[in-house]
Amino acid sequence: MGILLRPLDRSSGVTLLDQLCEQVSLLIERGILKPGMRLPSCRSLARQLGVSCNTVVGAYNNLLNSGLLESRPRRGYFVHPQAAANRCGAPAQGGQGPGRPSSRPLFEILPPALQTGVCRTIERPANWSRYPYPFVCNQTDVSRFSLAEWRKCCYQVLNRHHATLVSSDQIDSDCDDLVEQIRCRLLPRRGIQARPEEILVTAGAQQAIFLCAMLLGGAQRRIAVEDPCYPDGRNIFQQFFGEVRPIGVDREGLVCDRRLHGCHLVYVTPNHQFPTSVRLSPERRERLLESADRDGLVIVEDDYDCETDFDPSILPALRADRRGDRVIYIGSLSKSHSPGVRIGYLVASPDFIAEARALRGMMIRQPPPFMQLAVAQFIRVGHYDALITRLQRIYRRRRQLALQALTRLFPEMQVVSGPGSTNFLVTAAAGTDLTGLVPQALQAGVVIEPVDACYADPAAGRHRFRIGVSSIPARRIQAGLERLRTVCDGYLEGGNRAAGVTAPARSSGTRS
Repeated sequence: MGILLRPLDRSSGVTLLDQLCEQVSLLIERGILKPGMRLPSCRSLARQLGVSCNTVVGAYNNLLNSGLLESRPRRGYFVHPQAAANRCGAPAQGGQGPGRPSSRPLFEILPPALQTGVCRTIERPANWSRYPYPFVCNQTDVSRFSLAEWRKCCYQVLNRHHATLVSSDQIDSDCDDLVEQIRCRLLPRRGIQARPEEILVTAGAQQAIFLCAMLLGGAQRRIAVEDPCYPDGRNIFQQFFGEVRPIGVDREGLVCDRRLHGCHLVYVTPNHQFPTSVRLSPERRERLLESADRDGLVIVEDDYDCETDFDPSILPALRADRRGDRVIYIGSLSKSHSPGVRIGYLVASPDFIAEARALRGMMIRQPPPFMQLAVAQFIRVGHYDALITRLQRIYRRRRQLALQALTRLFPEMQVVSGPGSTNFLVTAAAGTDLTGLVPQALQAGVVIEPVDACYADPAAGRHRFRIGVSSIPARRIQAGLERLRTVCDGYLEGGNRAAGVTAPARSSGTRS
């Protein structure tokens, strides 16, 4: 057992034998000592702890009697194969008794805004991909990933750069190869022309948002966010800004009205608004850019999901506009390449990038150079372009199937989806509470997403849910939505019976 136990407290009112029993028992309970693992001999453990052999023998015997250990002749003491089951029902030995300090000392000193009970976010099961009908949004279909090509790129990078990768410290520098691929291959697709000093590689878009918030926030500063919005973005901004002001969204995207006045920044998802997926209209784009130019507003543009947008009429990024110097652009490869690479990027003025680079250096120095070089190679040799073309074709077909099925199966509900998107926001009649539908659908093997966390007022999202088709095979879409309809009918009928009302008949609803 290569585990160092805590020194026993001789001034405690608890005997040394009981303290040792408690430590070993907790190690078993927490899975650190696993069934079948051998414990140190009585002599060696006594020497380590500075106690007599009799103390260790007594503790081991107590644990034997509790069913947590077993003794094997001439071999020693081992964790019992059924130790976890034997532990169930045993009295806790390390609880917060009289005179003990709080068991949550670190949590209690956290600022309220940082506590997990305050930060609302979209929840989905960690093993969502194992469900038969995973209608999750913005997740990749691993079966479509170019694994052989990616493996080859990784091998080529290791073969070419192995000494540098393992022996040098890049400090806060990015890999020139990746910056060049982002500058010349990715950004031009969004109409952006950038110099190398205007680009910073990040550990995904999430870190890019965090860097912006930390650099530009302040107790007296105000940021506007879409309502509904990307909840993790809102959670980040709440840590650094004195006010996070929600501004409504309609079918043209963010409503650009007087509520922007007095804001220092605005965070937007203009290409596919999160979570509605509607596109910011040309008129709204113009108003937003005018406001930035006139009032000194800084726009944080999160261009998530743009690479797999298959709509031919996709608009350029806000950063591409002639007034784009007040726009901080955030891009990511998570939705197109894979979330596991954790590669995103910021595009902004050189002075801002210099400050963001210094701040990133305090956090993680830089994203792993190996991953940066492998992604650069994947883009350079054309595998990334081939992957994007393939995904756009697949996603276009899946969207068509889903839209047809949703129109047929949910005629009484409003279904909204922006052009080139694989996500759909489904809205029931006002007053309908669909919060219980998500867990019921999950029990039937259908994963859908609640959206109440996206709204400033959670009640505004309780009659809505979201589905995505980026990670579900086309052959399962219709069957999955049919099962969801069945679950939904049962859920609504149960709620109506409890309320003593008659279920409404299905009727034609608005489509987008």
